[in-house]
Amino acid sequence: MVVVETMVVVDLWEGGRREVELDRWEGGGRWRSTGGRRDRERQNCTVNMTLGSGGSSVVVPRNFRLLEELERGEKGIGDGTVSYGMDDGDDIYMRSWTGTIIGPHNSVHEGRIYQLKLFCDKDYPEKPPSVRFHSRINMTCVNHETGVVEPKKFGILANWQREYTMEDILTQLKKEMAAAHNRKLVQPPEVLVL
Repeated sequence: MVVVETMVVVDLWEGGRREVELDRWEGGGRWRSTGGRRDRERQNCTVNMTLGSGGSSVVVPRNFRLLEELERGEKGIGDGTVSYGMDDGDDIYMRSWTGTIIGPHNSVHEGRIYQLKLFCDKDYPEKPPSVRFHSRINMTCVNHETGVVEPKKFGILANWQREYTMEDILTQLKKEMAAAHNRKLVQPPEVLVL
C-alpha cells in the first residue's frame, strides 16, 4: 500500500501514467476527477492507494468516508425507521454517533424507539464501530446487562468488510429484530441503559 500526501494522485497503468486530481468521493466506490480545481477541505489529506496489476485503486480516507455517511444520515434512510448522526458536531475525529431504530411491524418491537451509540475508532472503516443499545432490549446478539451488540453474535460485525457502513449496521439490526428468534422475545420496560 502506498500513502500519498496530496490529493493529486498518479494513476499508473500499463504503458503509461497520468495524474488525476481528486475532487470528492462519490457513492459506489468512485472518486470524481476535477481536472485541476482544488478546495480547502481537500488539502493535506492522506489518500491510500493500492497498486494492483495494470492499475490502481483508491481507498477513501477515513474522514471523507465519515463525511459521506454523515451526509447520508442527515438526509434520512429509506422509510425513515432508521436514522443516525454525530453526537458532537465539534468532534473533528467524528468518533461518536447516535443511531435510532423504530421497531419493525409484526414483532414485539413494533412502536418502540431504540437508541444506540456507535463509536468509530481511528481504524474505522477497516474495523467495525462498537455498537451499544442505550434503550433496553432483549435480542440474542445484545448483552442484556450492558446493551453492547456482541460482534461474534451479529453477522455484519463478525464478518466486517470495509464497504459496510453504519447504515448497514442499523438496517441489519432492524432485520434482526424481525427475525424469528427475536421477533417474539419478551422485552424489558422501555428504559434507557446508562
